[in-house]
Amino acid sequence: MSFYIFAQTIDIATSSAKTITDSFSFTTYVILSLLYVTIMHFAVNIGSEFNLMQMVFFFVLGGVLGYLFLGYEAGFVFSVVLSLIFISSPRKDL
Repeated sequence: MSFYIFAQTIDIATSSAKTITDSFSFTTYVILSLLYVTIMHFAVNIGSEFNLMQMVFFFVLGGVLGYLFLGYEAGFVFSVVLSLIFISSPRKDL
């Protein structure tokens, strides 16, 4: 359902609101995830606190949760926060 306010169309959220807004698609999620994992791999790989398979699992989990629930934006934020929590553990090789 939509109506006009000051010549702007305002869309009211319906049950199919997830299919209407497709600004952050799956390909955008994959590209940003690969870019983030690559940057963090080169930035944090000095010590032993970076685990590539753990990061891949976080972003796969974020993609699945983003698909099922709120959207890929929320899945990406969830994955970034989860990866930062587990990367910022104390260094083991001091």
